[in-house]
Amino acid sequence: MNNLDLFKAAMGELETTLSGAVFKTFFSTLSFGKAEGRKMEIVAPSDYVADQINKRFLIFLKNSIDRLGKESIDITFRVEKKEVQTITEGLPLFTSVEKVKQTDSTNNTQLSQKYTFETFIVGPSNRLAHAIATTVAENPGKMYNPFFLYAGVGLGKTHLIQAIGNRILKNQPKAKVVYATAESFMNELIETIQEGRNKNYTANKFRDKFRKADLLLIDDIQFIAGRGEATQEEFFHTFNALYMSQKQIVLTSDRPPKELNKLDARITSRFASGVVADMQNPDSETRAAILREKRNVLKEEIPNEVVDFIAINFESNIRELEGMFLQIVTGAKAEGVQITKEYAAKIIGHVLKEPPKVNINDILKTVCTYYNIKITDLKGKSRVKEFVVPRQISMYLLKDLTQTPFMVIGDILGGRDHTTIMHGNQKIENNLKENPKIKQDVLNIKRAMRL
Repeated sequence: MNNLDLFKAAMGELETTLSGAVFKTFFSTLSFGKAEGRKMEIVAPSDYVADQINKRFLIFLKNSIDRLGKESIDITFRVEKKEVQTITEGLPLFTSVEKVKQTDSTNNTQLSQKYTFETFIVGPSNRLAHAIATTVAENPGKMYNPFFLYAGVGLGKTHLIQAIGNRILKNQPKAKVVYATAESFMNELIETIQEGRNKNYTANKFRDKFRKADLLLIDDIQFIAGRGEATQEEFFHTFNALYMSQKQIVLTSDRPPKELNKLDARITSRFASGVVADMQNPDSETRAAILREKRNVLKEEIPNEVVDFIAINFESNIRELEGMFLQIVTGAKAEGVQITKEYAAKIIGHVLKEPPKVNINDILKTVCTYYNIKITDLKGKSRVKEFVVPRQISMYLLKDLTQTPFMVIGDILGGRDHTTIMHGNQKIENNLKENPKIKQDVLNIKRAMRL
């Protein structure tokens, strides 16, 4: 595999493993620069994108490139700024049908046309969420407002809320639909404040975009938690303005409102004032239906018994399931063989048996990213719950994934006694059996590390 193909393969893999909002906001804007030896240069459209990937997501990019390239590769970024129509350079911040030329059914918004109710596979794990979403799309602002949808990574949150936007635009082509990630909402607000000092861009323009929407879709709202007062204050007033005008609001998160600990209580209470629904990992029948649909889209001739075999033997979220399916399909084509149950079993077994390629820093960084805290918080002395739980999960993961001695883990986490580490590790082991929230958090963190 040459370096350009390696980059493309890594991007394809990340698209199936990261949340749709994160991939679209950051990784879809990257391009291949050059490579020499074990060094690869990647081109980013702005300093902000390069900085955010370096700080928050480099671990995912490097793990993918190293694994696919079968060697450790140093990654650097070069910034090539491009002129774009959004405020934060290079980022897909919002969509408004009144701001773009109308040439198709989605009015050229950033809503993906592939995300529709017709392409969403319904099963026991998501039936309630789907029913609410379709009702919202047919009667926006009337019954379920706000609609708060939460689920783990790769279970279809972005698909479902964008399906709402696409259906409303189909029924009401002149509706003003605004889709944004929480991250981009915050970044555009920061840019607004900075530009306002030069009188090039005013707060009124920013507010007009969001507060005059007929439908506001915010993906991954958990990223607003713990952010500055200005971001939370602006979001609070935006939410209030739309709610009082009976405009539809749809939000997604990786956890329910009551667990967004760093979000202002007056905001989370408004989330809970509407309807809250979740989605779980799909059962084997739903997984089989998803793969049959994927097979039809790819126009591949794969027997149903093989598709069903993959669905039964690869228990995972939808994104990883589709990624595995594509790996089997492309692998068979590359080897020039038919896709049989035996071949699928070989690929699934190889992937599942691969030893975890993870180190101590990977674990600590991923835990911090997941809980939106700093490394110093993990190593600090604070006993507040928002730091204690991530700290104990770090103890558990360091022992479970790297077999690091308790005494060494204690040194890593701020010089703690080995008995403290043993206690924290045991507590998480017990919680994995008794506490669904802790179990899901640990599962999400492992998935973020491709484990």
